[in-house]
Amino acid sequence: MEPLRGKYKVFKTKKYTIYYLIEDVEVGGTPEKKIVKGGHEFFFFGDVVVIKPVKETSPPQATP
Repeated sequence: MEPLRGKYKVFKTKKYTIYYLIEDVEVGGTPEKKIVKGGHEFFFFGDVVVIKPVKETSPPQATP
């Protein structure tokens, strides 16, 4: 995993170090596993987990 850029919060558990990204930045490196669930992307790098909120975009709506 490459060093993280931007703002993030760090949480530590017995098993994982969790980085929650506050800014929309790219996650570098190749994760062992990637899961998209509940509006977030989870990137697993061994004992490190990076959580990135998914930027939601709505499709354009036609005006009446």
